Amino acid sequence: MKHLNRFLMLLVYAMLIGGGLALALLVLRPTDWLTACTVLAGSRVGCLVAGLLLVALGVLLILTEAPRRRHDRFLSFRNEGGAVNISTEAIADYIGKLTSAFPSIIRMTPVVEPCRRKVDIVIDVCIKAGPQLHEICEVLQKRVRESMESGLGIHDVRHVVVRVKEISTEHKTE
Repeated sequence: MKHLNRFLMLLVYAMLIGGGLALALLVLRPTDWLTACTVLAGSRVGCLVAGLLLVALGVLLILTEAPRRRHDRFLSFRNEGGAVNISTEAIADYIGKLTSAFPSIIRMTPVVEPCRRKVDIVIDVCIKAGPQLHEICEVLQKRVRESMESGLGIHDVRHVVVRVKEISTEHKTE
C-alpha cells in the first residue's frame, strides 16, 4: 500500500509540474497560443499565472514532503491485569547503558526489532583494537541476553547480532 501511495503522489507531482510547464510554454509561443485560444477561452496572462502557480505548487509539494516519522514500536505483553507495552527505543536505551561495562567498546548503537513473538537485537559497535575483540563481542551478546531476561523480563530474544562497524586505535573517552 505504501508503494501505491508513493506512486500516486509522484504521478500528482508530475501532472502538476508538467501541466504548469505546458501551460507556461503555451503562453510564450504565440502560434501555439492562438490554437489554444480556440480550445481555452482565456487570457494569456491568466494562463501564464495559472501555469506558474501549478509549477510552484508542485515544487512546494516536493519540498514540503517531509520524511514521515516511523511510528513508535512496542513490545506488548498481556497478563490478567491488562497489557504492558515497552517501547523498542526504551529497550535500546537500556541496552546502550551496557557500554560502561565494556572498556574496549567506544560506542554502541543497539536497535531492537520485534519479529513475530520474539525480538531481534542488532548492535553496531565501535571497538578498540585488540586481540580479544572476538571474545568481547561474544560476552556482549551474552550480557545483552542476560540483561534482557533479568532486567526486563524478556525471555524471547531470538538473535543478538553484534556488528563491528569501526575498529579504533584510540582510547575510550568519557
